[in-house]
Amino acid sequence: MKPDLNTVCVILAGGKGSRMASASRHKVCFPILGVPAINRAIDTYKAAGLRRFMVVIGQMPEQVIQTVSDAHPDVTFVYQANPRGTGHAAMVAADALAAQNFDGNVMIVMGDKVAQKFVASDVLERFKASAPDVVAATLPKTPDSTAGRVVTDKDGAILGVVELPDIKQARSKRAKLTLAGKKFTPALIERNSDSVNASMYMFNFARLQWALSKLKSNNAQGELYLTDTLEILAAKGKVETLLVKDSTALMAFNTPEELMAIEEIVRERETPPRVSVVSKRRLSRKSYKPAKTWLSVLNNNPPRLKKLLDDTYGQDQTLIADRRKAMIELVGQFIKQFGPDRSMLLCRAPGRINLMGRHVDHRGGFVNVMAISRDVLLATAPRDDDTISLANLDSKQFPPREFSISELVRGFSWTDWMEFLGSRAAQSVIQSAPGDWSHYARAPLLRMEHEIRGVHLKGMDCLVSGNIPMGAGLSSSSALVVAFAEAAVMLNGLNVGMRDFIDLCGEGEWFVGSRGGSADHAAIRTSKAGTISRVGFFPFNLAGQVPFPKSMRVVIAHSGAQAIKSAGARDIYNQRVASYEIAQMLLKRIWPAAASIEHLRDLAPGHLGVRPGEIYRALKLLPGYASRAQLRKLLDGSDSERLEQVFATHANVGSYDLRGVALFGISECLRSEQFAEAITAGDFERVAGFMRASHDGDRLFRQDSAGKEKKFVVRTDNGSLERLAVTNADLAIQPGRYACSTSALDQLVDISNSVDGVVGSQLAGAGLGGCMMILVRADAMENLMRQLKKRFYRPRKMKFDAHVCSPAAGAGVLEL
Repeated sequence: MKPDLNTVCVILAGGKGSRMASASRHKVCFPILGVPAINRAIDTYKAAGLRRFMVVIGQMPEQVIQTVSDAHPDVTFVYQANPRGTGHAAMVAADALAAQNFDGNVMIVMGDKVAQKFVASDVLERFKASAPDVVAATLPKTPDSTAGRVVTDKDGAILGVVELPDIKQARSKRAKLTLAGKKFTPALIERNSDSVNASMYMFNFARLQWALSKLKSNNAQGELYLTDTLEILAAKGKVETLLVKDSTALMAFNTPEELMAIEEIVRERETPPRVSVVSKRRLSRKSYKPAKTWLSVLNNNPPRLKKLLDDTYGQDQTLIADRRKAMIELVGQFIKQFGPDRSMLLCRAPGRINLMGRHVDHRGGFVNVMAISRDVLLATAPRDDDTISLANLDSKQFPPREFSISELVRGFSWTDWMEFLGSRAAQSVIQSAPGDWSHYARAPLLRMEHEIRGVHLKGMDCLVSGNIPMGAGLSSSSALVVAFAEAAVMLNGLNVGMRDFIDLCGEGEWFVGSRGGSADHAAIRTSKAGTISRVGFFPFNLAGQVPFPKSMRVVIAHSGAQAIKSAGARDIYNQRVASYEIAQMLLKRIWPAAASIEHLRDLAPGHLGVRPGEIYRALKLLPGYASRAQLRKLLDGSDSERLEQVFATHANVGSYDLRGVALFGISECLRSEQFAEAITAGDFERVAGFMRASHDGDRLFRQDSAGKEKKFVVRTDNGSLERLAVTNADLAIQPGRYACSTSALDQLVDISNSVDGVVGSQLAGAGLGGCMMILVRADAMENLMRQLKKRFYRPRKMKFDAHVCSPAAGAGVLEL
């Protein structure tokens, strides 16, 4: 960046910032990722080309001077002895510059600004291009904006800026405000304002001096406002505004909470990319070879293939023979479509079972997962263009698809993944074909394209097969996501760590519409044959793998109803997730012990240093069931914007059961944390209690001894919670009320639990249809299957599906 020696950057840092609640540290000296805010700002402005700096000081002057001078000894300081507002601070600086016979341009910014370089550069470039009296940066107005309103006329020309205290004063007095010689009601001010002042200005120095001389303090705060110079200059000269669409590119803080939020944004921005391109990496001959070579190896079944399949699927030779046959069929079809000499990768990604830790991975809870022996198989080869061509051996259920990643993202600003998901481009694709299987290929490829913006992923020809039932709660969709992600990483020479790979797959699947976590993807990617993986989140960590008990089996039984989150079930599922978010926001406000929690998992007695009874009493502070209107009143102010973002993830499907959902989540986090230890110790009574409570948290119905179905109720009224509080009842065995089961799933669970030798049974996935899982002794298997087939009511002609799942290895590209 070419240095701009004709401009002085004036940083206003005279005030102390009382809302930071610190008697020993000035507001601008608070660190952001270890760097004082004001030094970080000067670094940014220097990167934009500015070289001359003047800081206006007042409160704690020695500290500000020392802090700045340690990093930037070239900065000068001017003292504001009697602070009377931002306009007065600018006057102090202007007088000092005039004494030096300065005649250039002046950028004025507040000391609490956290900006990106391009914002300062854009303001400088706009000023140079059109030479106005002033260019003022603005931000889009949001419901909780407290900055001055930028008011424009019907043609979009700026009239001036009105500060919020003056609007509030006029509203309370039922008075009008004068702006540009006209009278405005507070409501009219708001209607004529789409943006707010961002407190970054570029002035012609002579015009600044003249405007400052016209300032008056006849306002609600009795101060000289720097913003009034815009009204003054607009009446007699030329004022331009520059809208900064991304509010995170130009931020400010007044409270410790706002500073922490900014630090998280900066940390994410400055963290090295999770995906990088290794351009010189060559595909290994072990994994990338002609299709005819793959077919020969699979047919001949050499020792190295036998070992690979044993390590992947365990010792069940019948199962292994079935999966090898499936691979042979897939490669054979690939040869028919693309020829025997086309080099290809062969990938697999299994389904998964979550033995404990349902609905809590996105709350920071543990999951106890194992991959199953049913999987997705993918034969894929790179293309010379960026087209993704998809075909499936089951072409009737999964028709051929073709799309281009670049066409979808062309012209879209990659500033934020969530922003992209809400864009018309993304939504139109989903809405044009809800639930289409091709979305699970788009999901990980788009997420990775976002992460390596500027580098286009290669196209792929893909042929898919698999035996994971769709919509069964066994993560068939996530298996597709992981398989396509594995192929993209390998074919594009990407460098992605395990944690980042799992997070990107989870975030990528948000494209389909659900707002779950990464537990499924972690299970699919990290599992080892014969083991249960204990996985934690925020940050992701593989906390350990414990042997699956040899005396036990896992049976999967299908309820007969699919649960497709990208279709009708999505809104219900996302509403439960929203209930978590809202309960946490409310508890942080109204329960002092929860003020500093980051995730729902933190609402644990051990973490907070409280007895279990205090958790139950805290839940009493939440409304039982609340509508959106009621929640907007309870969470007005700083939480309003976040609340609207949460509401936007789902249709309004009714009131929010904050107590029931929060109790389920807190309890599930505790039992999922203790599960691995209990099953390793062979404490199956404890495991049974966990499984019973977990499913009851999702349960809708229970069958009585006569087989009659009755509605299942978990009470969370004040009296019930207080009774639990008085006895300090064990939180880990409380069901709460997440309510994502179905009548058929509940019936299967009740039948299973009545069979001798069954330890426990529960949902196998997110619920709302699909499968349930049963942990059973090996010697009780036959009786269990007999009882399920005999007693499970299902519509005529519906085939009953129940099978044993072996703990299999995680996903990967096959190497031989």
